[in-house]
Amino acid sequence: MSVFNIKYINESNKTIKSETVFMNGLRGAKISSSSCAPSYTHRIELRDIVGRLLAYKENNHWVNSINPFHH
Repeated sequence: MSVFNIKYINESNKTIKSETVFMNGLRGAKISSSSCAPSYTHRIELRDIVGRLLAYKENNHWVNSINPFHH
C-alpha cells in the first residue's frame, strides 16, 4: 500500500479539503479522489508522503508529473 496526500483546490486556488489515503497505487488514488471530490473542485493534486507532486487533474484530465525517482 502507498500513502497519498490528496488536495482539492477551488478556482481561487484555495484548498477546499485535503486528506491522506492508503491505496494500492496511483491509479486507485486518481479514481478515489475523482469520485470523492466536492462539486466545486477545480484542481486535484496527488502527492507522495514527502510532498512531491505525482499527478494533478484539471478540466477532467489527469497529468502525471515526471517520475521523481529518476534524474
